[in-house]
Amino acid sequence: MSSFDRRLFLKSSGLSLIAGGLLPNVFVRMAGATTLPASASKRVLVAIFQRGAVDGLNLLVPYGEKVYYDARPSIAVPRPGAGERAALDLDGFFGLHPSLAPLLPHFRDRSAAFVHAVGSPDSTRSHFDAQDFMESGTPGSKSTRDGFLARAIGASRPANGGAPSPLRAVAMTPGMPRILSGSDAIAMTSLSGFGIRAGQASEPLSESFESMYEGAVAGTLQATARESFEAVHLVRSADPNGIPVANGAAYPRGPLGSALRQISQLIKSDVGLEVAF
Repeated sequence: MSSFDRRLFLKSSGLSLIAGGLLPNVFVRMAGATTLPASASKRVLVAIFQRGAVDGLNLLVPYGEKVYYDARPSIAVPRPGAGERAALDLDGFFGLHPSLAPLLPHFRDRSAAFVHAVGSPDSTRSHFDAQDFMESGTPGSKSTRDGFLARAIGASRPANGGAPSPLRAVAMTPGMPRILSGSDAIAMTSLSGFGIRAGQASEPLSESFESMYEGAVAGTLQATARESFEAVHLVRSADPNGIPVANGAAYPRGPLGSALRQISQLIKSDVGLEVAF
């Protein structure tokens, strides 16, 4: 196995190659310097990838277009004012599906926008290939090794102008998503589970594993392991789980609501987060 392949394996599988499942759903990131930004006032990009499917014409309804109703006599969303399940007017031509009513105020105060008829120029009918192309940003090419958000991060300087935080890019996912593959990113399933979980033995085990990685792994692999532990320490010291929900926000139960709540806590804890997925 080449050095690159070993590094990729570590990055994709975390430190869980240590037997017993004690370590963890922390995924090792590529090497990079680590300092905490002075302020969390910068903007943070939060990307949500819906991996199922959606009928775009019934989500953002072109109710002003007669052809829409001609082509969909049985499944079209009724025009605004046509009953309880009618579209919610946006601009006199497009409307939202009624189940998206909570988004309407954000459109009207110009804090949200909808971009219609956007997609890949590749003609594949494979859902999985299309999904991969969306994340790699190279439609039609399966040989791209990194994701487009990873390239965007690599081409930009840290928001604080100095060295990047070990938590500059975070994916709230069980594994490193394609879109961030090749970046200085960390993937975790939860803030509370980020690190070693072994009851009262967690701290001694953490120190032992850090010492083992420091002494047994050389070069880039040593750096990636060390920086992953630095990320664990940073989350632990910032204690984002202790930050209360503000402005009466009510996050829905389930994986998406939980991920968004924890991303919000990471942003408020000022750990240098710039991109969340």
